[in-house]
Amino acid sequence: MLGLSRIETRPGILRCLASVSLGLGLWCLAGCQTSPEYPSTPLQTSWAPLREARPENAVRYEILPDLSDIRFLVYRAGPLARFGHNHVVQAKNIRGEIYLAPDIHQSSFFIEIPVKDFQVDAENARLDEGEVFFPLPDEDAIAGTTRNMLGEKVLDAARYPKIEIKSLALTGPAWGMDITMRIKMHGVEREIVVPSAVESSNGKLVVTAFFSINQTDFGITPMSVLGGGLQVQDAIKVRMRIVAGKGDSRPQ
Repeated sequence: MLGLSRIETRPGILRCLASVSLGLGLWCLAGCQTSPEYPSTPLQTSWAPLREARPENAVRYEILPDLSDIRFLVYRAGPLARFGHNHVVQAKNIRGEIYLAPDIHQSSFFIEIPVKDFQVDAENARLDEGEVFFPLPDEDAIAGTTRNMLGEKVLDAARYPKIEIKSLALTGPAWGMDITMRIKMHGVEREIVVPSAVESSNGKLVVTAFFSINQTDFGITPMSVLGGGLQVQDAIKVRMRIVAGKGDSRPQ
């Protein structure tokens, strides 16, 4: 991480420091439409594979990583926020399965996100998210943000190499269900309720959702520097579009 002393020796270094420092505080995945529900303490239950509890007569769909997109929107805060950057972090190489049951409310899914494959601040993704994500940080700032985000002070990818998301319950109409799901990240498990939209076409399922999580709920302290003048917001917005292709029914 860049030291604060460098502010005195290089013009404009405050902006670079801000971008890198914001990377230290990433995290990520209260609903935009409904508020997430967090338990007061981390869950202590074990993490069982989805196949152990797949529904009867369910049809298996496999997540297609090249068509799916999960992105985390990270926002600056504090009196000096104007010197920092907001960030878009995209998940790559997403893996997982959806089991579609005859009664859609009995369906289930499991998603696995490799942390090391996160991509930070791709220009097209920032353009998608609008003007609050411009200007684009330079390559050095993006590299520093990525390095610090994956380091032990934030996601600690070496100890916690993946994020896991598992459905627990589905309620509401088939086209717009509320999904109770469990997120396991940074060694901590939490349950939230997320509004979603579900479409089925040409042998594919498309599930979209927009919600947020708090860093502190997963044992991560949001980063702040310069005496708290520049901070990272605790809440991280998550935009999710999962595309899954139809596979064999209940593989053996």
